[in-house]
Amino acid sequence: MKKYSTILCLVAVAAVFAATVAGQERGQYLAGSRGLNTADQPAEGFTYANLFFVYPTDKYKDRNGNDAPIDFDLNLVGDLNVFAYTPKKKILGATYSASVAIPFVTSAVTIPRIGSDISGGGIGDIYIEPISLGWAMKKGKVRAAYGVYAPTGVDSTTSDYWGHQVTFGGSYNPGKTGLWQINGSSAWEFHHKKSNEDIRVGNNVTFEYGVGKTFVKNGGKQLYQFGVVGYSAFQLTNDTGTAVPVLSRGVKDRVHAIGPEFGVILPAKRFNFLVRVLPEYAAHGRTQGVTFMVSFAKTFGGGK
Repeated sequence: MKKYSTILCLVAVAAVFAATVAGQERGQYLAGSRGLNTADQPAEGFTYANLFFVYPTDKYKDRNGNDAPIDFDLNLVGDLNVFAYTPKKKILGATYSASVAIPFVTSAVTIPRIGSDISGGGIGDIYIEPISLGWAMKKGKVRAAYGVYAPTGVDSTTSDYWGHQVTFGGSYNPGKTGLWQINGSSAWEFHHKKSNEDIRVGNNVTFEYGVGKTFVKNGGKQLYQFGVVGYSAFQLTNDTGTAVPVLSRGVKDRVHAIGPEFGVILPAKRFNFLVRVLPEYAAHGRTQGVTFMVSFAKTFGGGK
């Protein structure tokens, strides 16, 4: 009888573990959201940008990069609404802009929990970027920015902590025409302790990179961009606190991704559109999936 009781207890524990698992959290920054044109500033005036993304996955990689015995099927879906303002006046010789990003998601971008009980959705954590400076160089651009993540989401849609982000990016246009471009950027995250749990998620850095070419059509009225983009995300410090999940203890997660990007730019209409697909690989201590992104942006007012 004692033997059967032990077996039943183990089965019950396994069932609970499969239903909801607290694993290694991703950073607050949405990796892969910059892609090509990573050093570009919003055009002069008011800009609205929309980024719709889907991240499906049923794989969780352990600290050694092997498939963990976790049964789940996650579909993170989100719609990021960005409102930006760029004045005509320069600051330190740079184009200045400020922006606010308001996401609507099915789960927190950090994915603190995976399992069959994760449902619903709503507003996520708002990102406020009061400072973004972009410098135009002879054969490229340079950008630096600072922003704050506010834990404005509810239940499963919030990271539950404040975060700071410092971003550096640059692009280089080789050749005489400047139609080829090489891009690189980094987003450095610094996290506070969670409000409702004794956990401080480790700091992160995400490197993004890409190579692409612009094709000019119809006398410059239409620009088409094709390229290959990718990212490498690393956790810099361990999660700390008494409530750190077993799967996360002593683990610094990392993941890489690479895939195609296609974009359309209509300069006269001050409108652009893009599609980006980023399959992940070589993940350690976190989920591994594919990120699909569709985005458009429209600028109103300002220069023509």
